[in-house]
Amino acid sequence: MEGTVLTKALLISLYGVILVFVGILLLWGMMELLVRLTRKKEKQPSEEDKTLSDKSELTIKQKAAAAAVAAALSLQNSTTISVTPCKQENLSPWQSMHRGYRGLPNRKNTKRGSE
Repeated sequence: MEGTVLTKALLISLYGVILVFVGILLLWGMMELLVRLTRKKEKQPSEEDKTLSDKSELTIKQKAAAAAVAAALSLQNSTTISVTPCKQENLSPWQSMHRGYRGLPNRKNTKRGSE
């Protein structure tokens, strides 16, 4: 006998696992190739562009800091809005009954007549 059924099953499973990983690696390689072929080339910024971008970034940061200070000062000087108390609404019988039960201790539900 060449091999038992169990060894044949294990070999088939091993081949399947190897094929799955080879397939995953092939797909990964194809995606990498497509990304490299379709990616647009970025041109290298010159020294003048770097200094201009540094200056513009500095002015943007300065404007953001000024806006933050202005917002903080305006929040500090603002007053809170007070709500005027409105007249108390009339309670319905249902509401008054349930509000009365809030203060009572919890009781176990017992059947009447079985004390």
